[in-house]
Amino acid sequence: MSLSAEELQKKLGYTFKHIGLLKNALRHRSYAYEKYATNAHLRSNERLEFVGDAVIGLIVASYLYERFPDITEGRMSRIRASVVCEETLSELAIALGVPNAIKLGVGEHRTGGQLKPSILSDAMESIAAAVFVDGGYEAAKTVMLPFFVELIEDRSPQVIVEDHKSKLQEELAAFGDRPIYAIVGEEGPDHLKVFTAEVTSKNREGELRATGKGNSKKEAEQAAAGAYYDLLKSKGLI
Repeated sequence: MSLSAEELQKKLGYTFKHIGLLKNALRHRSYAYEKYATNAHLRSNERLEFVGDAVIGLIVASYLYERFPDITEGRMSRIRASVVCEETLSELAIALGVPNAIKLGVGEHRTGGQLKPSILSDAMESIAAAVFVDGGYEAAKTVMLPFFVELIEDRSPQVIVEDHKSKLQEELAAFGDRPIYAIVGEEGPDHLKVFTAEVTSKNREGELRATGKGNSKKEAEQAAAGAYYDLLKSKGLI
């Protein structure tokens, strides 16, 4: 079942002043090069896609900056990468109904292009750009941010709370060092194994070390990294 640009804008909750921008956002290059003899590259959604990539990135980055004032740039980058990616954008496009609205060339349509993640994610970026060009940043933010907020809230706790290793590495890099991990013990039966990890690093106060336990080697290293981070804070090194 086809979906017109006019119907899609209702689903977006935004009324375009220039509906041609949305139509352009839905025009894949395969369609443009089959349909138009001249300036086909200007009639496809590729230029809008270029802008939309930056627009979505800014919207998500701004939300992360305001929502999580205490996390580092590295962790903000990881959260953004987990929600602004081909897989996520294509899933959002499907939920919006883009596969029924996108214009494809005959060959691309025949091979199932309307469900290709790369095509759908590009279209989602193009739609964001179309809103931005038509109504400005605030309009684009109002339309696009709700698509990402739930994803951010679902995925951010794991990145923020559990990734002590990345947090520690970022802090140590500030004074030219890096953490070194070793598994120094394990106990219990195979199905209830508890590992002990140790992390060390040389810094301006000599060698420090901390340990942590977990039901896997990775969990133990995360715990050790968290303990080491707390040790650095207690000594006023970070």
